[in-house]
Amino acid sequence: MIMRRAHQWMGMLLILALYALMRIYCAFTFMSEYFDYDEGTYLLIARLINHGYLPYRDIFAVHPPFYYYLLSLWLRVFGDSYVAGRMLSVLFGLLSLIVAYYIGKEIRDWKLGLILSGLLTLDPLLIEVNSLVFHESSIEFFTLLSVYHFIRYEKTGNDKYAYIALFWAGLGSASKFTILPYALALYIVILFSRSELIVSHLQGAVRVIFNRRQVFILATAYLVMTLLVMATIILWPSWYVRAVVVVPVIHRVTYWDQIIPIMILLLIWGSLTLKIFNSSYLPQVRDMISFSLHNLKRVLLLAFAVFLPKIVVEGSLGIAISPDYLSQTYLIQGRRHFPIINLFVFASDLFKDIYRNTLEFWMFVLPVVLLALLVLAIWAFSKKVPISPLGRSIVVLSMITAFVYFGVSPSIITARFILPLLLLVNILLADILYALPTIVHRKHTHILEFLIILLFLVADFGIIYQYPHGNLKFNYAVHTKTMRDDLRGYLSSVNINPETTYSLNPMNTYYLGTNTVPYYTDAFGLILLKGLNSSTMLKIFKEEGVKHFVISTWAYYKWVNKEFRDQLRSFISAVRMSSALLYGESYDNKDVLEMYSQSIVSNPKGPLYIGTYNGRVIVWVNSTEIAELYAVDHNVTLDFRTLMRLNLNNGTYLVTQYSNVPSEQTTFELSLNGSEILLSSVSLPLVFNFTHEITIFAGARHLKLHQETNAPVDVYCGDLHLKIAGANATVQKVSQTELKITGNGFEVELTG
Repeated sequence: MIMRRAHQWMGMLLILALYALMRIYCAFTFMSEYFDYDEGTYLLIARLINHGYLPYRDIFAVHPPFYYYLLSLWLRVFGDSYVAGRMLSVLFGLLSLIVAYYIGKEIRDWKLGLILSGLLTLDPLLIEVNSLVFHESSIEFFTLLSVYHFIRYEKTGNDKYAYIALFWAGLGSASKFTILPYALALYIVILFSRSELIVSHLQGAVRVIFNRRQVFILATAYLVMTLLVMATIILWPSWYVRAVVVVPVIHRVTYWDQIIPIMILLLIWGSLTLKIFNSSYLPQVRDMISFSLHNLKRVLLLAFAVFLPKIVVEGSLGIAISPDYLSQTYLIQGRRHFPIINLFVFASDLFKDIYRNTLEFWMFVLPVVLLALLVLAIWAFSKKVPISPLGRSIVVLSMITAFVYFGVSPSIITARFILPLLLLVNILLADILYALPTIVHRKHTHILEFLIILLFLVADFGIIYQYPHGNLKFNYAVHTKTMRDDLRGYLSSVNINPETTYSLNPMNTYYLGTNTVPYYTDAFGLILLKGLNSSTMLKIFKEEGVKHFVISTWAYYKWVNKEFRDQLRSFISAVRMSSALLYGESYDNKDVLEMYSQSIVSNPKGPLYIGTYNGRVIVWVNSTEIAELYAVDHNVTLDFRTLMRLNLNNGTYLVTQYSNVPSEQTTFELSLNGSEILLSSVSLPLVFNFTHEITIFAGARHLKLHQETNAPVDVYCGDLHLKIAGANATVQKVSQTELKITGNGFEVELTG
């Protein structure tokens, strides 16, 4: 007994130590524009709460209030920094492991508790969310607390545990609404658990869905659907038919109209399933309605257990604060996605990763893949899947949860947003792994367990090391922290107080520690969900006295939603033409950070403007990019990194460009004067790479490819005419779109 208890404690301590090592390392290491927008939003809202502002009234906020206020309290106690904020997620994840251990103990014994805690520790998705300022760590904790009490209810039949389970799910929904599909599924399972008839209906549905014959039914349904699509395209081979009439999952689901073939596929699959299994659903629905009507008190009491924490938390911290609360947090969320197609979008994304060979994306759903693989392998050997009696209750709960997420919820389906479902999958995976020795030789079991752990460790290596180094296909801005520190260093060196600053990515504002316009913290929510346009926002910012704007990698990302993407581009263009570039830094992997000043206008006349992107200087005529500028040194291009800093004394930019070897760099000065760009102190040749083909004339002589001539020259690019002049400057046409200028100083003038 003492030895067994020692094994329990030793095993749990090792798991907790491994958890702490991985999460804390990631909390200090991870920083990327592509995911820290949400972190910055939550951190900035928490900071503003501590400064006396209230969400929904003073701050536009799209999530319920519980996490915002908890985070603000945490920052007040432990310090206002992004690392301190991340430690709250680390704590939630740590508590979740302890709860997971007790879930395993309730289902079987302490060994299952260790297996489940170990799976959660190694889960790549949880490694990410537990290391960042995300709601999901709180959702993980409340989901597992809820599952624990659900298991206690299933074991004892004591309604007390049913109410507690629903209470925790309800409290979790006061943190983020993505737990609501799970809460609804839990409510349904608990509500009908008192009816043996309905329980048998639900278990029968599970046996029908998770049945070997379903493999053949799905194959038949897809073959029939493929033939229907083929025939349709042959009869009506228009672009619309080809775009809409597709085989769902196999083809990418991108248009709303594709719900038509989705419904046809579901009809084929459903008809085959009902026919082959000789099933029906109308009597089952009738039984559920009848049971609910005869047990209205139970229906209401269980619903009250879910809504009590929502009423208390959201009522006092949301509805009582602002009449817009429900609109901001719930009503506008319906614009994100459309029910029914969610499953097919999710599955088609998985197939897309196979086509594109970007299978690293699968590591966030690794438990699902492993569970499916184990079940199929067990079926292949004509074995019964070894699930415990309580595990069967988790299967029913998982099935209904999946149905609500994929068939009812309007939310976008990503691994992070279906975390409660993935946690249930982890429990089932742990349960099957525990029981494998009952159907597989112990030697083979150990080999299988070793391979599964090895696969998790490989995925963990990917998320911990490869991911933040930008070696995988994920969007990861590897220079994010470096650029933010560089900007802070520049502001300190020139003694600039940023005052009121607005950034499209709130993390920039938070990291710089500047004042902002509280209500407009969340640009993504305001533009995409509320429909606010960029011109209105800029007008408001002018009235609110915004002095500086920060534009960075997140804003330049090619978002799928064209309307949102266009609004961001419009915002950036308007800022560029109405402000002076104060600081700019970019890398060749498209990491970029720029700060613009409203109080300094370096080129009030226009129409030439400059900035930096992709490791080069970018030249615009009004809102149209016309050329990229970078230095060359023989065969070496210095376009790995570009750094631009405004000299406040003379209005000249000091431009430093680097190759991928840090010691290879050059510095020159650049200034704007209406339609002229003046370059001086140039030590290396500069290449102008235009967006269109160019024609160069030196007087009356047309400059051909690779020819060189002395300035001045006339350059024609589309409808634009530029004149390049400078003492001792030479111009060479190096390609159809590029020219190289050599000389200590020269000017580029837009003449027409």
